[in-house]
Amino acid sequence: VEEWIEQPNFEEEQRFPLWIKAIVLLPVVVLAYTAIPMWFGRPMDVTIALIFTALALFFLLLAVPNLILKLVISLDSSHLHLRIYPLRLPVPFLPPRIWDIPLSEISRWEVRTYRALLDREYWGPHLWGLGSAFGGDRYLYVMKPGPSLFSGRGVQLQLRSGERLFLGSEHPEELTSTITLAKRESS
Repeated sequence: VEEWIEQPNFEEEQRFPLWIKAIVLLPVVVLAYTAIPMWFGRPMDVTIALIFTALALFFLLLAVPNLILKLVISLDSSHLHLRIYPLRLPVPFLPPRIWDIPLSEISRWEVRTYRALLDREYWGPHLWGLGSAFGGDRYLYVMKPGPSLFSGRGVQLQLRSGERLFLGSEHPEELTSTITLAKRESS
């Protein structure tokens, strides 16, 4: 028995860029680089070496989400699907990790540039560009910066419920035209 699975009309996978990974690994490297010679030094240095090693491991634990998180945006003929993998990784501040939005719930969509420092509508707790705005009805799904370090190009969606989402994308025009086409075909 073969199960029919609808192929997405649009699919994009995103990970954090290398510069973000380097920033979060920098304290790990500095602390480990400092601790390793201490382990081979005088006996008095063992306590300090243990502290530096523990700090390096702590910062490595904090860095892990930045290294492995992945955002998948896909669109089929009836839904927009958002997934942040791994699904069970305990990371605070993330927007909904699994969200299947019926196309009928999307009332507006447009390509725009989100400027993190100037556009206050999405201010709130974040992990680099994944987060929820204060008030809880606006969500950011941006893993790659856009034209500048503190901006991202993508598609802003307005849902019938009043919620807004900003989906960072390397292909925002393609995503908007695919939404337009899918909504036209479904009505």
